[in-house]
Parts: sequence; structure tokens; C-alpha cells
Amino acid sequence: MPKGYAPMKISFQVATPEVDTPLLPSAQGALGGNLRVLSDLGYEGVDLSLRKPRDLDLDAIRKEVEKNSLEVSSIHTAAIGFQDSVWLCHPDEAIRKEGMDRLKGSLDVAAFFGVGATVGTFRGRLSEGEEHERSLGWMRDAIREGSDYAAEKGARILFEPQHRHRYGNNFIYNAQEGVAFVEEINSPGLGLMLDTFHMNIEDVSFSRSIVDAKDHLGHMHISDSNRLYPGAGHVPFREIIDTLRAIDYEEFLAIQVRMPPDFQTSAALGIANLRSLL
Repeated sequence: MPKGYAPMKISFQVATPEVDTPLLPSAQGALGGNLRVLSDLGYEGVDLSLRKPRDLDLDAIRKEVEKNSLEVSSIHTAAIGFQDSVWLCHPDEAIRKEGMDRLKGSLDVAAFFGVGATVGTFRGRLSEGEEHERSLGWMRDAIREGSDYAAEKGARILFEPQHRHRYGNNFIYNAQEGVAFVEEINSPGLGLMLDTFHMNIEDVSFSRSIVDAKDHLGHMHISDSNRLYPGAGHVPFREIIDTLRAIDYEEFLAIQVRMPPDFQTSAALGIANLRSLL
């Protein structure tokens, strides 16, 4: 690590026990066992991917995390949509209401751990045709209401730009669009998360996007161009790390990847390759 720089910490995404979906790039199954693997490999934190936030025993989870000398780096919400088809933006009002309830529950969990809650796929999709403008209102209203709630709780939504082929995403593709949306909502409860996998597809320049997002950037998801561990593809992680240092980024680098051949191998290679750049 260059002299004078604060070290960035590395985390890995794991799911809470109620999550069970092949769509989610998280370590699933026994939480305690997964945390032990990460601790033994030298990780400092975990992104917790949840599905039913109000059903979780937060004290028990915190105890398990601390027992393994880890800390929670963020709360992740994609499983809510993947497993239960609940979204923040949807033509069905009942689904939107359930989505808001789950978002607020996730923000309560985030506040409990003193971190942000990421919103990526869980945001839902804009409607096509005549309903497009109306659905844009649903999207804005949901993020605004959630951001205000987050601010009250001392937490923050971290909104994630995603590429346009990601499960039909049709709203906010790159860092610059994300910055514009965050500034439009203009709430202390809303920030931005960037994901190197999506950036590789949508953003013109990794370094330019990170610099453009610096005033709002609260979290980074790390994976390579093929959604595998860093080092398995062609994402320029040296450029990314150097730019994050240049903007004084001091948050986590959270590895979120598909895991062939298995979780332990991916986690081991991911931290080894990323740590070599820090």
C-alpha cells in the first residue's frame, strides 16, 4: 500500500438464511459456516443479502458476525425481487406497497448495523408505452420515500446503476445517470453504489465515472468482466483502485460474484488478487 493512504477493507456478499435463489450471486446456506470461511481467508466484512428483513434475529446475526471478527459492510436487497417478485416500481399497487415495507425493513437492518442498504434490481422496471411516465413517478416516489425514511433512521439507500440487459433493467445505466438521479432526489438518505461488472458494460471510463460519482459514492461492488472473482477477466482493477485512492474513498470493496468452481475457491482468489493491489 502506498505510504499515506488509508487501507480499503474487503468484504464478500453472503445471504441470510431465508434466501434461496440461484439468481443471486451471494454465498448462500449456513451463515455461520460461510462467515468462518471468509474470516479464515482474511476478509474484514460481509455484505448481507436479505429477503425478509423483519423476520431476522439481528442480535444473533451480529453475534455471529462479530464472533468471526467481521463487520457488516452493507445490506443488499436483490433477493426480495428475485425470490418473491416484490419490487419498488410495479403496476400492481399491492406489490409496490409490499416493496416499500421491505425497503423500510431493510433500512432498519442497515441502521442497526450502521451501514447503507443497496438498491439495484429490487427497484423494478419502468412500464412501456402509455404507462411509462406514470411508472417513472412510482420509481421516483419510492426512492424519495425510502430516502426520507433512511435519513430519519440514520441510514442511507445506495442506488446502483445497472446495465440495460440485467433482468430487463430500463432505468439508470451508468454512473453519470446515477449521479443525476441522486441529485434530483436530493436527500441525505440517498447515495450511490457502483459495480465494476455493470461499469464495464455501460460506463465509458472507470476512472471518469468514479470521479464523477465521488460526492455520492458510498459503496463499491467488485467483480470481473465475466462476473467472476477479480482477476478472472479484463476489468482494470489497478486503475479503479488508484482512482478510488485519489478521491479518498475509505469504504468497503465488496466482492459480489458468481462462484464456479465453488464459494471457497472464488473467495480465496478474489481476496488474494484484490489485496495485491492495495
